Amino acid sequence: MTQSGFALRIRGLLPTGWFPAPPGIDGSEQAPVLNAILQGFGNVFAWVWSTLTQTANQTRLSTMTGAFLDMFAADFFGTMLMRETGESDDAFRIRIEEALFPSLGTRPDVVDVIADEIGTAGRVIEPRNAADCKGLGDIEAPAIGGGYGYGTLGLRYGSRNVPFQLFAVLPTGSTPPPSTQIMTKIAAVMPAGTIAWVQSVAVATEAETSNDFGGDIS
Repeated sequence: MTQSGFALRIRGLLPTGWFPAPPGIDGSEQAPVLNAILQGFGNVFAWVWSTLTQTANQTRLSTMTGAFLDMFAADFFGTMLMRETGESDDAFRIRIEEALFPSLGTRPDVVDVIADEIGTAGRVIEPRNAADCKGLGDIEAPAIGGGYGYGTLGLRYGSRNVPFQLFAVLPTGSTPPPSTQIMTKIAAVMPAGTIAWVQSVAVATEAETSNDFGGDIS
């Protein structure tokens, strides 16, 4: 509702004959003082209506904006989830929804955490997953077994003796140990009783040649 709309509604409640009728589309106002007073009332009611509409929007996460989103996140997560500098309402809302309804305990969750932290999915290897390790090959015939093998640079081999473990290769552009932040986030989505061995590498190709993993998460 607009200011003029409220003014007309109020004018319609006045007794007939007390004041001139409202002007038509092309007509002129015959009661300018009355109209000015009613427009003042209409301005207040329009502001109240706008405030009520905005307040109603702030009662649902899908329509919250501005500071209400920040307060919502603070209520549920305290200081664990805060708006990043320059982050839009829509982007912040998505992160809040993901935190409220997290997907946990699956390999895609580990991949998503790595992608969110370093901008690429990196590589996840499960020793008991045939899709990761396949059969055994060698440097002369690397295509045997899908190009994975034992004792050969760039090849991987599996094992049935190490269940509930995975290796995560992070192409971060450097080789220091993975940050505490990413380790904590990977641990948060891993199932109980599982282990992730995490390694940072300088370039993607090194992920295929290095066997020196560190930073276990249990």
